[in-house]
Amino acid sequence: MTGKHNTEDKLMMAYYKAVDFFEKNKKHIYTALTILVVGIAGIILLVNKRTANNELAAVEIEKIKPVYAANNFKQAIEGDSLGISKGLLFIVNEYGSTENGELAKFMLANSYYALRDFDNAEKYYKDYSGSNKLLNVSVLAGLAGVYEAKGNYSEAAKQFLKASVADKENPFNDQYLFYAARSFYKAGDFKASKELFDELKKDYPKSKYIAESDRYKAGMKN
Repeated sequence: MTGKHNTEDKLMMAYYKAVDFFEKNKKHIYTALTILVVGIAGIILLVNKRTANNELAAVEIEKIKPVYAANNFKQAIEGDSLGISKGLLFIVNEYGSTENGELAKFMLANSYYALRDFDNAEKYYKDYSGSNKLLNVSVLAGLAGVYEAKGNYSEAAKQFLKASVADKENPFNDQYLFYAARSFYKAGDFKASKELFDELKKDYPKSKYIAESDRYKAGMKN
């Protein structure tokens, strides 16, 4: 019985201590609880807003797709005069942080590249941060294309090389590897170029780029 009373006494003491602590600190406790509730509500609100914005971006992209597919890149960027489609630049500015906004960013960069506005193309390729694996590789290749167009062949080669290994399942890996080797060739780095041409032949023996890579390698001997 003594042990039972001791246990009960300890429980009662712990209870009274807890009550006493609460009474002395209830102002701080209520403040902390309020902050926690507000914080959770804020997170929920933010998630809901991002979801809604992602859906709005998807709607706007669907309006742009036919224009983009028709290679009317200026209108794809700016939208139409009637305001029916607001354009990729609008989508990126309004919803760029959403996943569909990131898709619009990629399309915007491609559009600027097609119009030979390489500075803006580079800007939006670099700004892309989506999670789509295929687009991530395409962005690397697009950025490489920008450097190539600007005559920065060494940097182009590095980006093409990154694109060639970013996703093992990507069907264009042999193409990116060939482009990397070709860019090193144009940069005058024949050693790196030959190594990649050899790698292409070894890893992708059926690639359509083998014959052309052999011509580049032959040119190195002259």
